[in-house]
Amino acid sequence: MSLNVKLHPSGIIFTSDGTSTILDAALDSNIHIEYSCKDGTCGSCKAILISGEVDSAENTFLTEEDVAKGAILTCCSKAKSDIELDVNYYPELSHIQKKTYPCKLDSIEFVGEDIAILSLRLPPTAKIQYLAGQYIDLIINGQRRSYSIANAPGGNGNIELHVRKVVNGVFSNIIFNELKLQQLLRIEGPQGTFFVREDNLPIVFLAGGTGFAPVKSMVEALINKNDQRQVHIYWGMPAGHNFYSDIANEWAIKHPNIHYVPVVSGDDSTWTGATGFVHQAVLEDIPDLSLFTVYACGSLAMITAARNDFINHGLAENKFFSDAFVPSK
Repeated sequence: MSLNVKLHPSGIIFTSDGTSTILDAALDSNIHIEYSCKDGTCGSCKAILISGEVDSAENTFLTEEDVAKGAILTCCSKAKSDIELDVNYYPELSHIQKKTYPCKLDSIEFVGEDIAILSLRLPPTAKIQYLAGQYIDLIINGQRRSYSIANAPGGNGNIELHVRKVVNGVFSNIIFNELKLQQLLRIEGPQGTFFVREDNLPIVFLAGGTGFAPVKSMVEALINKNDQRQVHIYWGMPAGHNFYSDIANEWAIKHPNIHYVPVVSGDDSTWTGATGFVHQAVLEDIPDLSLFTVYACGSLAMITAARNDFINHGLAENKFFSDAFVPSK
């Protein structure tokens, strides 16, 4: 069975056999539509069903109002007939192919109490292509976890990852206690549609914890191409000593168009900077977001709160892009 899936407003058409999800069918056809977690948790792949029938698995993201408007999640919906969808399509990603690459642990730096910065060296023949902001799967002993790439494309060709230690986390325990320098690993990617869009609007980058990793990659890419858009970086951590990099402050000092606000959400008597929820710090400085584009990466709770509050303060819904960290299943 071959079913046609037509995307609006692009007019792009691909086919599905009805047994795979709409998202997988699109990616198999090298058609890149919005997605992140791929398991129905983050809501990035939300689309509007214009016509046709789909079979959708249960998910925790869509509200009754969403469903009434015809919203589906392409990562957990399958076509039952020819369908038409209102969904973003990104030709910028058409030249990028997801592949599995061997790599070696070139270096590992433990910063702060629970953060490891990994540098992975790929073979000289492995020319991985990705857009700043995308993520990879790190594969160790047959297990995999998704991590955002923390450095812009180019440079020495290494892949930088920021990993937070998870209490009783099997995978993070391997990284923090068992990995050896030059150990052979594998990565699969790139994946995701989290990257800087080509518009002229000023940018707000919102990061929680190691959600700073893709922000670092995207800002580095903007700097490398001398992009002069106004950039506002808000990075939230529980306490002042949790900030594991000073590079954002260095960017702000060196580049007049880059502005940086670290925000502490917990009790820290030594902290003299901004406090509270990181997205609320944005609204204190920029109460009208109608002329901004926002890129947010962090916990699902942070992403959800930021999206709702930012839209209530003028942000266009199609100018909010996110990559939510969701627990492994």
